[in-house]
Parts: sequence; structure tokens; C-alpha cells
Amino acid sequence: MRYIRQVMVLVVILIFFSPGQAKAALYDEIQESLICPACLDERMTVAACQDGTAEKARQDIQKRLSSGQTKDEIIQAYVAEYGEIILAFPQKSGFNLLAWVLPPVALLGGTFLVYYAINKWVKNSQKRKSRKKKQQILDSVDEDRIHEEMLKYL
Repeated sequence: MRYIRQVMVLVVILIFFSPGQAKAALYDEIQESLICPACLDERMTVAACQDGTAEKARQDIQKRLSSGQTKDEIIQAYVAEYGEIILAFPQKSGFNLLAWVLPPVALLGGTFLVYYAINKWVKNSQKRKSRKKKQQILDSVDEDRIHEEMLKYL
């Protein structure tokens, strides 16, 4: 019984952690990282494109993976051939880092500005209300005094 459990565990491990599945996941990842050379204007990835050029690119990626090249080596080979326009996402270095950093910073900054503006608006509104109340109180007191003074002389 123990032997059967060990064999079942080994089979499950081989099924879920087989090198073929890791290679297939890497293959899919590379396809999603590259734009089809024929679809540079439409910015369609190799995985999404059904063009003959995309099929050649898929075969080339498969051949390079089979020859032992890593993901980075394959991507750099395509960048060397077509330029950085072939990348689906900009590299996270140098000037391209702005494309990764700027949107979240702008979102946070905009959120802060909106919060600050609303907070200031609410505080100013409360100050105006308190001033109006003070003015109304003073006005009613002044009105009473004026009325009393007028009665004296009339």
C-alpha cells in the first residue's frame, strides 16, 4: 500500500512538474513578449497573430528553445534583428523605465491632488458657513441696537 502511494505521488509530480510543461510555458511567454514582425503597426503579439510570418516566428522560437537558448537570448536576438519595436512591453531599464514608473506615479499624484482640493474646498465651505453665522448674529444684535436708538429719537 505504501509503495502504491509513493508511485502515485511520483506520477503526480512528473505530470505537474514535467520539463515539457515548463518549456511550453516559456514558449507561450516568449510569444506574448514579442510583436509579430508583419503586424508591427497593429502591435499584435506573435501568440495572437495568425499570419504566416507569425507562424515562422513561432517555429523559430520553438527551434531556438530546442537548441537550448534562454528566453532572454531569444528576445535579444529578435531585438537585434528588428529593434526594440518588436517588444510587446518596453524594457524595464533606462528611459523606458518611465513607461513603467510614470503611470502609477501620475495616478497617485492625481489622487493626492484631488484629495487635497476636495479637503480644501470642504474646509473653506465650513469657514464661510461659520462667518455667515457670526455675521448673522452680529447683524441681529446691531439691528436691535439700531432699533432701540431709533425709538429714542422718534
